[in-house]
Amino acid sequence: MPPPTPTNLIICCCHSIYLSTSPNTPPDPAPGTSPFPGTSRTSWLLTPFQHQEHHTFTTHIHTSLTLLSHDPLSLLVFSGGFTDSRVKTSEAASYLALCEDSGFWSIDSRSGHEDEGGEGKGKGSKERILLEEKAMDSLQNLLFGLLGFWRRTGGWPEKISVVSMGFKRGRVLGCHIPALKFPLSRVEFIGINPSYMDPSSPDYDEERMKSVLEGEKTRGFDAWKADMYGTGDVLRGKRISRDYFKTRGVWFESEEERERSGVRSEVRVFGDGVEEVLVEGRQPWEDS
Repeated sequence: MPPPTPTNLIICCCHSIYLSTSPNTPPDPAPGTSPFPGTSRTSWLLTPFQHQEHHTFTTHIHTSLTLLSHDPLSLLVFSGGFTDSRVKTSEAASYLALCEDSGFWSIDSRSGHEDEGGEGKGKGSKERILLEEKAMDSLQNLLFGLLGFWRRTGGWPEKISVVSMGFKRGRVLGCHIPALKFPLSRVEFIGINPSYMDPSSPDYDEERMKSVLEGEKTRGFDAWKADMYGTGDVLRGKRISRDYFKTRGVWFESEEERERSGVRSEVRVFGDGVEEVLVEGRQPWEDS
């Protein structure tokens, strides 16, 4: 009997690249790394401002897998592109690699529980995980996640669960969801912040937390509120700066696919290339 068609979408917004044991992985400069995959900072390509945040990224992944295990009608999308010139690996593919290196933490998406004996090893999980490898910002995480769901199922999700940094709640629910015109009542935001933002944690760093929140307000929420589709020089410039391998700026393989999807978009020519953007009009997921 074929599995039921998924109706719910889980989007795990990727923030970095985990270094698995692939041929493209640079050598780990630190001796004696942790035996648990993903727990060592040298297992990740972290930017200076992401110090120790890899623990949070791992929690995002584990939380997303747990959501998947509890809902047999869901699909999980790891969303994140090729954002680091040092490796030809996408953020999304690296998150899946960590799942595989960790045996999916023995979370079995078919039984809906963790297998205490470790024998489940994520049975059934991988079949309901999609990789979205083009996203260069948080709006594209959501949009391309939607497109991945449509390509797999032929329809649009009834519900979206977004797993990301807690401090990005405002931009996701206040900017991206309105821009996409996806019904807010059908969106669940699961925000998990780094431990340095938790006053009850021994890692709590008030000064760093304030800096992050201020940066999110000015360079995140305020920037997106002023440019909801991200087509202006500032937000588009950020995407370009992250796109080291020059992935295609269009979303669909053909005009026929675009028309079949019903998505209201157009390809625009900019001075430094082409990029597809949303345009005004009713989007197909509004009616799902």
